[in-house]
Amino acid sequence: MNKHIKIVLVITGLLSAAVSFAQQDPKEIVKESQTFRADANVAIGKEAFVEGEALYRKSISLEPANPVSKYNLGNAYYDNNKNKEAMRRFVQAAEVATTKAEKHKAFHNLGNTLMNDKMYKEAVEAYKNALRSNPTDDETRYNLALAKEMLEKEQQNN
Repeated sequence: MNKHIKIVLVITGLLSAAVSFAQQDPKEIVKESQTFRADANVAIGKEAFVEGEALYRKSISLEPANPVSKYNLGNAYYDNNKNKEAMRRFVQAAEVATTKAEKHKAFHNLGNTLMNDKMYKEAVEAYKNALRSNPTDDETRYNLALAKEMLEKEQQNN
C-alpha cells in the first residue's frame, strides 16, 4: 500500500510540474532560455565543457526552434573533438534556422565536421548549402574547392 502512495505522489508531482511549465509565460521561457545560453557561453569560455553542455541542453529544451543554442553546442562539441555530436547539432541548427546568416553558419560548420570525418561528398553539399545562403563568403568557397579536391583524390584512389 505504501508503495502505491509513493507512486501516486510522484505522478502527481510530475503532472503539476508539467502543468506549471505549460502555463509559463512564453516571454519567460525565452528569457530563461537566453539565461541558460549566456551561462553556457561563459562556462565554455572558462573551459567548463560539461557545465556548458548541460546549460545549452537546457536552453534547447526550452526553445527547440531556436538555432543559436544548437549551433553554439555544435561549436563546443567541435572544439572538444566530439565530431559526430557536432554534426548532429549543426544539422539541427540548419533545420530550424530562419535567416540566411544562421543557415550559412550552420552549413559551413557542418561542412567542416564532415571534412574532419573525411566525408568529402557530404562536405561538398554542406558547403554548397552554405554558399546558397551567403554566396560572397570566400572561406566557404575555399573550403568547397578543398572538399571537391579531396573527393576527387579519394575517387582516384578507389
